Amino acid sequence: MSYALRGREPLRELLADALSSAAAGQGRGVLIEGPAGSGRSRMLAETVSLARERGFTVCRAMADHVAHPAFLAPLGLTPAGAPAARGADPLHRLAAHLADRSCGTPVLVALDDLQWAGPATLDALRTLSALLATRALPVLAVFTRASTAGDPAVDRCVAALAADAVVRQELEPLREDSVTALVADVLGAPPDETLSGLCAAADGVPGRAVELAEALAGTGVTRAADGRAALPAGPLPDPLREAVLRPLRELPATSATLLDVIAVLGRSVAPVDLALALGQDVRDLMPLVQECVTAGVLASTERQLVFRHALVWQAVREAVPPPVRSALAQELGERHARRGDFASAARHLAAALLAGERRALAGLERAGRELAGRAPRDVVALLDPVVGEQPSGPAEAALLVPLVGALAALGRPGRAAVLARAGLDAGCRPATAAELAAYLAEAELATGAVRAAGERADAVLDAVTVPPDARLRALAVRARARSRTDALTAVRAAADELRDEARRVPAGAGHPADAAACLLHGLAHWHEGRPDAALAELRRTPGPGGAPHPAGHCWDVRAALGTALLDLGAHDQARTVLCAAPEQEHDRAVDRSPAPGTGAPLAVLALETGDLEQADRMAAEVLGVPDDDRLLTDTLLALAVRAESALRRGRSRDARPDADRLLALLRTDRFDIAAGRALRTVLRVTEAESGPRAALHLLRDLCGPDIPGDHGIPGTPDEERTGGSGAVTASKEPGLPGGAAAPCPLPGALLLAGPATAVWLVRLARAGGEPELAGRITAWLRATAPASPGSAPGEAMANAADHAEGLLRESATLLSRAAAAYRDPWSRARAEEDLGTLLKDGDDTDRAHAVERLQSALQGYDDAGSAPDAARVRGTLRGLGVRRRHWTYADRPTTGWASLTDTERAVADLVAQGLTNRETADLMFLSPYTVNFHLRQIFRKLSITSRVELARMHRDLEQQQAPAAASPPKRRTHPGAAHDRRPRPGHPAATGTVRSAHDTTRALTAPDSRGRR
Repeated sequence: MSYALRGREPLRELLADALSSAAAGQGRGVLIEGPAGSGRSRMLAETVSLARERGFTVCRAMADHVAHPAFLAPLGLTPAGAPAARGADPLHRLAAHLADRSCGTPVLVALDDLQWAGPATLDALRTLSALLATRALPVLAVFTRASTAGDPAVDRCVAALAADAVVRQELEPLREDSVTALVADVLGAPPDETLSGLCAAADGVPGRAVELAEALAGTGVTRAADGRAALPAGPLPDPLREAVLRPLRELPATSATLLDVIAVLGRSVAPVDLALALGQDVRDLMPLVQECVTAGVLASTERQLVFRHALVWQAVREAVPPPVRSALAQELGERHARRGDFASAARHLAAALLAGERRALAGLERAGRELAGRAPRDVVALLDPVVGEQPSGPAEAALLVPLVGALAALGRPGRAAVLARAGLDAGCRPATAAELAAYLAEAELATGAVRAAGERADAVLDAVTVPPDARLRALAVRARARSRTDALTAVRAAADELRDEARRVPAGAGHPADAAACLLHGLAHWHEGRPDAALAELRRTPGPGGAPHPAGHCWDVRAALGTALLDLGAHDQARTVLCAAPEQEHDRAVDRSPAPGTGAPLAVLALETGDLEQADRMAAEVLGVPDDDRLLTDTLLALAVRAESALRRGRSRDARPDADRLLALLRTDRFDIAAGRALRTVLRVTEAESGPRAALHLLRDLCGPDIPGDHGIPGTPDEERTGGSGAVTASKEPGLPGGAAAPCPLPGALLLAGPATAVWLVRLARAGGEPELAGRITAWLRATAPASPGSAPGEAMANAADHAEGLLRESATLLSRAAAAYRDPWSRARAEEDLGTLLKDGDDTDRAHAVERLQSALQGYDDAGSAPDAARVRGTLRGLGVRRRHWTYADRPTTGWASLTDTERAVADLVAQGLTNRETADLMFLSPYTVNFHLRQIFRKLSITSRVELARMHRDLEQQQAPAAASPPKRRTHPGAAHDRRPRPGHPAATGTVRSAHDTTRALTAPDSRGRR
């Protein structure tokens, strides 16, 4: 069947022009060259058709059949069907006839496959071309020739033709669009993406494209939903496979075997793997590989041999019987395992198992165990498809051990727990059950199910058959599950026992259990309030030769170290720890993925440096992970970041849901490295909503029973600290309220939750009427700071000590020193504000300095994105007679929510919550008259007349924005409820009362201070 000519339009135009010139008496010769299937004969047929349409006399023949009488019959030189005269070459007779101008019409001489011409024919062609080059004749001579190397005599003839000005045209491969159009002609519909491999396998040769498409069309083409032609799912149809393999039949048997082996191993293969599979040296395979490359079947990259076309690879692979494929993959996997190349072994053994070769199970399990700690991503990619959702028996369940371990190392405890439970339900062997149960306990511990994890670890340790690795993991989980902030001595003892156990196993130091021991020791020091000892323990490298701890989903100390450094204000060190690539180098299968649990600490870093939008975005990404895959530390930190970001924006109501979730988590476990920051967040939200007394009451409720006797001043020997009875005797700090002779009754993790936390606690204690507590916190700060002289954490602690002591002593010198030394903008602004507040009641010079300090604090709060703090400072400056314009001009509509200014939106948010004008004024540090003015503007722009309508519109707006609640809110700098403030006398926050739902409804309908509703 003939199809439309695709991609040869330029050549067709050239031949049409040549026919026109010949008809005008300006004849010439054209030589068309190209590989088999490129369309040489098709172009010659097109030329013959055009010539006959124009009245040409056509003499056409194969180059090796010019003696046939039919060749010259159109010119009447030999009667049709009569034999040619002996000794007379037809082409010589044709040349002589044309030279005598015996023809009355233009003539087309068409010779196909010049490469098969004999010596006499080649000689006559040279005579004919010379005639056309020297005389103006109405003759066009068109020849075709295969472009492959052929007879030297033919090559000499072609060179002579070129010298006689014969035009040579090489048929180039068709463009992709032309091949696609040609395949569409054959199939009757445009091909979809599943047929892209078929189009590519044609290599731009139209004959090959037609052959493959016709082979597919004969089996019935699948039609896609959009009407395009598609390749049927599953194995290739037999006719198509045979059409793909036909050119390969010409290769020698040894080369064909080589291709079969490569196809079984994959579309690409390393020469070393190929030699190993064939049992030969690489140098012995070079001739065979070169033969396949020359044939266009294989190509080479920098490191591998690869099938040029996926369709050819699929056809060759499917031609190998399935039992041979699986046996070859299994044999090659075992050979790689014997050589210690477990990555390659696992790849081939997994392929063998998927093909039904169950003998590969044991080898695959061993390879997976070897790779689980070094290349967990590879293990998951290879074993997850093999195992599926439910193992079929004990042998398959054994494969779950390395797979679950790899998932745990990648920070995917949810998937690890699902597979571990599936393995336990499948009825696996006792040793396998113990290993899966230990991994399941780790997954439960990582996601916050501490009690369930401890119970499961106890069950593992009580089992009869427990492999050493599972026993160590269970011991680590049990030690962590039993860790309490009021039993830190027991925690250290359990950690020491765990470390000794880990170093008795053949793996030695560097086992995850040893990392767990370091983490438990570090956390114990942290909760004691001893940051130096905690950092030293978390920085330990117990592996042989100083190798770091292996990354793990719950025993990776790097995330804990980064979090601790952030809390101590060492931002640069924390960034280096959290963003560093893993240092362990194992062979080429090393996994360089970032350690799990670093996203949430980086969100904390963004918050501490004042980038609220980045902090919100990163916290949203962490909280977007499914609950059963999110680590407990990540949950605590991300919730804390989001809540504190809302507080800095003055949106305490938005922070309350996250604070409630944090509170629920803290009531179950407070030993995590992030527990201190989470507790601080809960307390700050409570203070913002209900005042300092309520925050202090909540603090006693949470930590009162758990305050250990050794939460005093760190750095002193245990005997001196406890006095043998558990009561700490702190060194006397003169000049501070309370004398600091009693221990600090707050958790060390809370005191260490950021350099500014202890200072805020001092301010909270003073505002709550507990100066003695403020003095003890300050004494703790002063005693802790010298423990790290010259270090970034020590510097941050010293700055906080100066700040706290400056507040207690009302020392401008200490406050000034703290303000100058702070690095983060918010802490610096807070110290500047405290100093300005201290100086504003002095003489004129002090007042001038106070204004300068307050203006500096205002700028710092703006830089940190803390609008409520900035509003508070503006209120203080207004009291000093300084007014600063803090609004910006912007193109806004005249009506609707978008027309409100930032200040008007803040007023609307608070009034919609049920606050009166005076309460709103107190929170925004404005006068009630100013709030009333803004409220009138709001009513006008929203076309409403009552506070009830405002509340309803505000609720509707929040419901519209609810689908986007998972994404971080846009930054809006408007004054609102302060998260660190002293309530004015008479404000509900000063008494610790909380507005009920009934009170809110009543306030919405009650008149304000001026009688308006």
